[in-house]
Amino acid sequence: MSNERDEEYSKIVPQKMAYHMVPGSEFQCKVPMSMSMSMSMPMSMSSHKVRKLSTIDEQDYDAANRRGMINQILSTCAVLLLSAGCGMPIGYSAVLLPQLSLNSTEVPIDVSTGSWIASVHSLATPFGSLISGPLADYLGRRKTLLVSVIPLFLGWSTMAMSNSVKALIFARFLCGFATGILGGPGQVYIAETAEPNLRSLLIGAPYVAYSCGILLVYSLGTVLYWRDVAWCANILPALAVISIYFIPETPAWLLRNRHDKRALQALTFLRGSEITAQKELNDMKVRLEKERATTNTNENIFKLCCQRVAIKPLFIVVVFSLLQMFSGTFIVIFYAIDIVSEFGADFDTKQAAIWTAAVRVVCCMIFCGILIFVRRRLIMILSGIGSGVFCLALSVFMYIRMDQPKMPYDVLVAGGCLLGYIVFNTALMVMPGIMIGELFPARIRGRTAGGVFASMNVALFIFAKGFPALQAFLKMRGVFLVFAASSFLLTVFMCLFQPETKGRSLEHIEDYFNGNNWLWLKRDRGYKTVKLLPLEPLVENRPLQRNVENA
Repeated sequence: MSNERDEEYSKIVPQKMAYHMVPGSEFQCKVPMSMSMSMSMPMSMSSHKVRKLSTIDEQDYDAANRRGMINQILSTCAVLLLSAGCGMPIGYSAVLLPQLSLNSTEVPIDVSTGSWIASVHSLATPFGSLISGPLADYLGRRKTLLVSVIPLFLGWSTMAMSNSVKALIFARFLCGFATGILGGPGQVYIAETAEPNLRSLLIGAPYVAYSCGILLVYSLGTVLYWRDVAWCANILPALAVISIYFIPETPAWLLRNRHDKRALQALTFLRGSEITAQKELNDMKVRLEKERATTNTNENIFKLCCQRVAIKPLFIVVVFSLLQMFSGTFIVIFYAIDIVSEFGADFDTKQAAIWTAAVRVVCCMIFCGILIFVRRRLIMILSGIGSGVFCLALSVFMYIRMDQPKMPYDVLVAGGCLLGYIVFNTALMVMPGIMIGELFPARIRGRTAGGVFASMNVALFIFAKGFPALQAFLKMRGVFLVFAASSFLLTVFMCLFQPETKGRSLEHIEDYFNGNNWLWLKRDRGYKTVKLLPLEPLVENRPLQRNVENA
């Protein structure tokens, strides 16, 4: 039956061209202009009778669609295993330093060396991020992910065998370097392999994996010695290597590097249907040919970033990231226990760290689910307002309670405000990675993602190092007032500049930034959500019309 249907299609559609079925009052097929000139059957096209597809054909398409979604999710899960493995070093210092303080004879440390052991991970991450972009463009996204496992293995193994402070610092540096390599290519891989509607769920998942890695290392640290925790931390990267080995390279990278056959194979695996994959691949080829015709291949990355299609998303991501940091996204997480301690709370610090990580995991998971149903702009606006309100409330409460005796409800109010802040601010923590994967144009996505991640980590390292001095100058109540002001400024900035990307393909987003508009309010009203319509069965006796377009 499938052969008979192909023969029917071959009468009106070239065998080497992709075709796309659109449900509606009339069935349209796209025919290249050059071919339409040579076709001499305009009347026969409109009077041609199309046979109705059988139930088996519908079931085959549904099965292919489900298979494609499952393959996309499995490919993302392979990346998430590595993300969780790179999340473990982030929280490892909270396990290592207390145990070394209790047993100072094994590896003697003081306050200064302890601060270096804790912070060198953040210092090393930008170095990995800087080389991740060129690696992702030269080796491919998938191979770059595999490369990041090497320093991660070496770092954890060195950590487990360390007998000196220098060895611990070097091991922490290697782990931070691996995390930097992973960040950009991981986000880009998910963005380039997921369909627009599924991308909303998958592209935020790495932050859930990071949070799970932090929670896992905290939990292991409560029952295991720090050397045993380091050895156990090699398990996730080992599983990630096996998983990533079986997933394909991104079709976008393969096509740009002239591996057309492999690109079709990868896209068929990710979409579940060769027909759908061929159609999408043809669209990608047309865009790539137009891009190559208008772009000088010898242009360096700096000239490419100065082009209109790149400078606008770069401006949005950089400004958003800075405002996000000054809104206290990471600082509040780092110092949450110290903040609550100011109100005289008495609690187990290990349990508090675990509960903080657990709250972060739950919030990230909820946020990823929300991304499926709620538009990006609305999420960021509500998150900015909510974060600002809770920071402002906490700052005002601190001013009111200044020089007052401690009361039992002080801890409840402070903890409630911090919890509300974390719930609303989770979206702001996750969004930079999503924006990097969605907003940057394809030809610079790999290199730009690495550079932006490096800049973000450098800024975070400086801000985290300078926070104690800022706290001493402004006091905690003044710090939260700065966080509130930055959150409200971020909300205004997003209202003005951030485009809506939910349901849009990466190509449509790139077209938006290629326009003359900077402000969202002045956008082209033709920029609408692209809904992915399933293939519906053809109705008998429905006429066919040609929609003649240039290939």
